[in-house]
Amino acid sequence: LDHFDFTTNATFEQRVFVHADHWAPGGPIFLYCGNEDDVTLYVNATGLMWEHAAAFGAMLVFVEHRYYGATLPFGAASFEPEHLRYLSHEQALADLVNALRRIKATYGAENAKTVAFGGSYGGMLAAWLRMKYPAAVV
Repeated sequence: LDHFDFTTNATFEQRVFVHADHWAPGGPIFLYCGNEDDVTLYVNATGLMWEHAAAFGAMLVFVEHRYYGATLPFGAASFEPEHLRYLSHEQALADLVNALRRIKATYGAENAKTVAFGGSYGGMLAAWLRMKYPAAVV
């Protein structure tokens, strides 16, 4: 829940969609940085990633932003003032790295290069991800 407070083990379930039909070991990962809406809107409408997945042998990964869609850390109480302190771009960036780490381990893709995508605020997250976590994305 809080990637920067090492005194707690609190977690939450984050919705992630993975499409690995075109992926083979050695292929890249195209990571969509979820933004300020339900991620299924982007899973179903982000043409560029889908259009290039087969040509690049890429795995597609869509990570929903905390506090949006079905990713509500405290359920119905997520928007109570005391819980909103966990809604930040810093936490969202760490969520992306954590999700990517889990997916790479699951698929045996630890060495796969990752390209981050996004639009609007999600595009900013993609750029910030490269700046803040340069080992995670190319």
